[in-house]
Formats: sequence, structure tokens, C-alpha cells
Amino acid sequence: MRVTDLRIAAGLALVLSLGACQQQWVYEAERNQRALASGQYEEVQYNVPPKVVYRIDEHRFVTLENYNGCLGDGWYNDTRTGVRTKIGLLWPTGYRGRLIIDDPTGMNVAIPRVSRNVCGDRGCIDYVAYSTDGGRSFNWVRYDIHDISFDPVVDSAKYLFTVTRDSMYLTFFREKTHGANDVKGFKNSTIYDPQSDLSTTDRFPLAPEYVYGVNGKLPEGVGIEFNATLPSGLRTPSGADRFTCDATVQEGKASD
Repeated sequence: MRVTDLRIAAGLALVLSLGACQQQWVYEAERNQRALASGQYEEVQYNVPPKVVYRIDEHRFVTLENYNGCLGDGWYNDTRTGVRTKIGLLWPTGYRGRLIIDDPTGMNVAIPRVSRNVCGDRGCIDYVAYSTDGGRSFNWVRYDIHDISFDPVVDSAKYLFTVTRDSMYLTFFREKTHGANDVKGFKNSTIYDPQSDLSTTDRFPLAPEYVYGVNGKLPEGVGIEFNATLPSGLRTPSGADRFTCDATVQEGKASD
């Protein structure tokens, strides 16, 4: 057999192998989704200590628990008020965008996350958990309404959530202004500037019992304000503006 034929045969074998792996991955993802929907999913417990993945101030923070690597259960904690609420499955390193919580009342919180499922023909759907009662309870609303994504982890870098005493601002960066030291393209440019990069900001008014989404409950005249102006000078008291997680520390070990 000629060298060219050997290369072609090897290439075909690699394609078939990758295709088989992808099919197995899709099958396992769909199987897990069906198990979750039917209530027959047996959750694995990991004997690991909580780790803080986002800190608002000295007494308000988000922890990752029952995790393996950087995937586990997200919890909102407020040691001053005694609040400790489970948010749900959280993958801190999956969301590459920014998050600023600057609400001195401590009532409003937002925790964005990205989809871990295989995207369908219409792309993935990503949600943000938000609270208006100091983290005692959370509701969910879809945030990727301005973009169709088939790679939600990479595309999450286009988002900035900013929470104030009366609002949640969702900023979506449509285009980055490239300078001499910038690398062109969304996939390589992960830090965006609301003052210089082309963006769209939507304002979600927040107050107790304001609920957005399919089953929304809002007072008459209250709704999402599109093309809003993002206030300047806002910052998280701790200085944090991103999730952090060290996957090499305390890798999860399943308990018996």
C-alpha cells in the first residue's frame, strides 16, 4: 500500500473514532437528562470541604460544595443574617464573564451560569439565578436573549452582570474595539470595556416578589428596560468581578 493510501486510511480511522466518541458523549448526556427528569438520578456525594468561588464582602459569599474539580453544588451564604441557600449545579470556571454586586442593602444577588449540555440545532440556553430577598430564595431567567451560542463557555465572556440596590443590569458585548495590543476575535479577547466596546445593556428592576421569565409576576408598568444606561463606578465590595476556582485543590472523592 502506498504512503498516501496509508495516510488516507489513518485519517478515516481517526474521523470514525472521534465520531464514535462524540456519539457516546451525546448518548450519556441525554441519558443523564432523562434520569434527572424522571427522578431516577442517584447523586454522587463527595467528601470535600466547601470552597469560596465568589466573595461579595466579609459575610456574603458563594461556595462550591459536593464538587469534583470545579463542578458541584453552589450555595449562597450570608453569615450576618444566617442565610444559607442552595442555588443548584454550578460550574464557576464555565462562566467567563464578569459579575459585579454593588448593593449595600444586601437584598439583591445574581449568580449566572452556563449550560453544560450538548447544544441543539438552536444553540444552548443559559440562565442567571437572582434573588431579591437577601439570598433566601432564587428565581431564574434566561440571559442569552441577544445571541445564539453553540459554545456557551467561550461566549459567556461577552456578558457582564451588575447588581445594584434596585436593578440587575445585563450587558452584552457585541463587538470589541481592538487596540494595538489586542488579539482580534471574541474567542481570544475575554475582557471587555463598557466604556469603549460596542455593547447593549438591559435593566431588570429588582424588588421583593419581582419575578421574570415564563411564569413572571411583575406589577403593571414594570418590565425589562432595553437599551438602558449602565451606571459607572460600581464595584463589588471585595473587589471581585469573576468566579474563581482552583480545580487542583481538594479534588472530590466519592463517599461510600
